[in-house]
Amino acid sequence: MISANSSNQIAALKELYKDDKEYMKDLVYKENPFLALVPKDESPDGFAGKYIPVPLEYGVPQGRSHSFVSAQSNQTPTQLASFFVYVIQDYQLVTITNLLMEQTKSNAGAFVDAAKLQMDGGFRNITNNIAFELFGSGTATRGTSTAASTQSGTTVGGTSITLANAQTVVAFEVGMTIVASATDGGAPSADTVTITGVDRANGIITGTASAGSLSGNWAIGTGTAYLTVQGDLPAAGATSTGSFLALSGLAAWFPTTSPGATDNFWGVNRSADPTRLGGLRYNAQSFTIEEGMTNALAFANREGAKPDICIMDFASYAALVNSLGAKVQYVQVKHDEVEVAFDGIMFQSAYGKITVLADRSCPPQTAYVLTMNTLKLRSLGKVPHILTYGMEGLEGLRVGNADALEIRIGYYGNLICSAPGWNLVVQLSA
Repeated sequence: MISANSSNQIAALKELYKDDKEYMKDLVYKENPFLALVPKDESPDGFAGKYIPVPLEYGVPQGRSHSFVSAQSNQTPTQLASFFVYVIQDYQLVTITNLLMEQTKSNAGAFVDAAKLQMDGGFRNITNNIAFELFGSGTATRGTSTAASTQSGTTVGGTSITLANAQTVVAFEVGMTIVASATDGGAPSADTVTITGVDRANGIITGTASAGSLSGNWAIGTGTAYLTVQGDLPAAGATSTGSFLALSGLAAWFPTTSPGATDNFWGVNRSADPTRLGGLRYNAQSFTIEEGMTNALAFANREGAKPDICIMDFASYAALVNSLGAKVQYVQVKHDEVEVAFDGIMFQSAYGKITVLADRSCPPQTAYVLTMNTLKLRSLGKVPHILTYGMEGLEGLRVGNADALEIRIGYYGNLICSAPGWNLVVQLSA
């Protein structure tokens, strides 16, 4: 009989977190519909090289006229563009103390139970971040504060930050260390706030400041601050797509504001054709949510889009269900790879019915109407997975300054879109 030891303890944990296990898929995809349903390329070559070229045609060749001379003289080539999308990196560390391993030497099951609590939490944390960033603009901004924010020195809970939209509180967690920028993606503050409490009903986070008087970026009592996790922005800020550390999510590919003359998105100025290069956008804030969605879908269909999925936040989803009343039709969407299903509703468009789903990571009063086969989350391996540095399976690294083992979870990849013009962002009234 072989007693449990450090080697077979890790082996037991390794079996639990194999990428092909149903447990792992459920842990990653459950409660994150868009992350689950977005097409993926997680092969070893899914993001080979420094960047992925994403070529697309946004204009057909001209040279047509009832006059042969005019047709001949007005010829133009096919209008082509190519986005060069860079790979981004994201990490989650989990530390298991050597004391735990020693205490459970004779019981591998006890070790797995104790370590599983930490590992599951680590996977959930990075998974929630991926789900959040898939809707983002690349700046990793989690929410904005209001002038109602206050600070009382560096005492525990002495800093109170009131979020401009209470629904964005879902992006904050106790223990998270955040920084502030004066603008979306601007240079982050050197001082930090470590969150000690989250009032999820009222959208208020409290924490401990690193300085007795926080810098102007925090706009305490004066205005707006843009809040990100420390390390999610470069020191100089994310001034362009090439400097983004976070995923270029739906808000990056399909901005609510039409790209202007100075636009530079992965090397492409989308102002040449803001719709086909930067997605469709529709402001439905002056309509009821049902009318707004109907009008937005008609607009998308007019442009040739045949979307199959609409994703919105829970409050907007509830408003749409209430508006539809007796007309509401429920449907269940199943994931192809794992037994995870999401409940949604059907909504009619000129090109047929589309499924509407609620996702907590979707920005408030925003709907993304998507043609899913134009999107792909490309990565080097699973998103996320345990980093093994060329070694097989689950491996840990000795912590240099502690009696512990460190396990690293992460991924390398980014979101790409092969046809932005077949996707629509809608600003909603509810």
